[in-house]
Amino acid sequence: MSENTISKSQAKRQARREEIKKSKQEAKRNRLIGILVVTALAVVFIAAASTFIYRQFTQTVASSDYGAMLNENGTIKEVNPLDYVEALDYKNISVSREDITYTEEALNAEIDSLLSQHKALENDTALTAKDGDTLNIDYVGTVDGIAFEGGDTGGAGTDLTLGSGSYIDTFEAQLEGSHPGDQVTVNVTFPADYENQELQGKAAVFEVTVNGIYVTPEFTDEFVAENLSEYASTAEEYKAYLKETNERTNLEAAIEAKLQDSAKATGYNEKHIKYLKGIGKYEQESYYESYNQMYYAFTGSYPYSSFEDYTGKSFSEFETSLTEESQARSTLDLTYQYIFTDAGLTISEADYEEKVGQLGETTAQSYGKAYVMQLLIHDKVIQYLADNVTIAE
Repeated sequence: MSENTISKSQAKRQARREEIKKSKQEAKRNRLIGILVVTALAVVFIAAASTFIYRQFTQTVASSDYGAMLNENGTIKEVNPLDYVEALDYKNISVSREDITYTEEALNAEIDSLLSQHKALENDTALTAKDGDTLNIDYVGTVDGIAFEGGDTGGAGTDLTLGSGSYIDTFEAQLEGSHPGDQVTVNVTFPADYENQELQGKAAVFEVTVNGIYVTPEFTDEFVAENLSEYASTAEEYKAYLKETNERTNLEAAIEAKLQDSAKATGYNEKHIKYLKGIGKYEQESYYESYNQMYYAFTGSYPYSSFEDYTGKSFSEFETSLTEESQARSTLDLTYQYIFTDAGLTISEADYEEKVGQLGETTAQSYGKAYVMQLLIHDKVIQYLADNVTIAE
C-alpha cells in the first residue's frame, strides 16, 4: 500500500472523528439550550402562577353587605371602641368663627340664583333688550337669499342671552334695544374657520322675531310669600333663615373636619378593616361601572378599559390605598361610636324614618337598617357637638 493511500485513509478517519466530535458537542449544546429554555418557561410559569395565587389570597373581595359587621342599632359587632381609638376630649372641641361665617356676598349670590330660577318670559312691548338679558327668539337665516340648513328655528323658539358670545359676529349686539314683538334684520358674516365649510366667510342675513324677554323678579315680601312661605313670610326673615341654616351647615362641616383630624387610632380590628375594604371596593367598582356605562351611553365608547385603568393604580397600590382608607374610616367610625355612647345619645324611630326619607327607600333598603342606624349615629354626634361646641372669635 502506498504512502499516499495511507495518508488519504488517515485523513478520512481523522475527518470522521472530527465530525463525530463536533456532532456530540452540538448535541450537548442543544440539550443544554433545551434545558435552559424549559427552565426559563418553568420560571415564568411559576412566577405567573405565584402572582395569580398571591392575588387570589390577598385581593379584597367586594361586598355590598353594608350591615355585615353591624348590630341592628348601628354599632360595630364585638368591638369596644376604646380598644382601638383614643378617648377624644370631645366636650372641649372648638371651631373658629371664620370657618362658619356665611358672608353677605354668599347670601346675595344665593338670592340671585334663586331669583334667576323664577325668571319669567314677558312679552310687554315696553321692555327693552339690553346686554345680559335673556331673550326668546325665532329666526330664518339666508345666504345670497337662499335659506341654509341649520339657519332656521322652525318657529320653535330658542333662548339667547345677549353678550354671551353664543352666536356669530355681532348677532347678539344687533338685538340690543329691541322689544318683544319686534322683527329685526341681523346682518353677519360667518367666520373663516366656521365648522360648516360651505358657510365659511359668507355674509348672511337673519330675520329675527323677538318673542319675549325674560324678567327676573325682585326679592320682595310678595315674592317670599308666593314662593318661600314654608321658610319665611318676609324678605328679611328669609335672609335670616339663609344665614342661620348655612352657618349651621358650615358649623357641622367644620366639626366633621375637626373630628377627622382629631380621631387617633391605637390599633385596628382586622375583621372591621376587612369588612370596610369589601365595602370600599364595592363602592369604587360601582362608581367605575356607572361612569363607564353613562359615558358609553353618550359617546358609544368606554373611557376606561379596566377597573385598574379607572383607579390609575396597580394591584398592590390599590390594595395599599384601600387598606389605608379603611383604617381611617374604621378609626372615625369607632370615634363616632365612642362619643355617641359616652354622651348618652339615642336614636328614635322618628329619627330613623326621617333618615330613610332623606336617603330614599331604594337606597335605604340597599344599605339595610343597621347601616342606616350607623349613619344616624354619625348625624347625632355631629348635631350634639354643634349644639355644644365653643366658637372661637
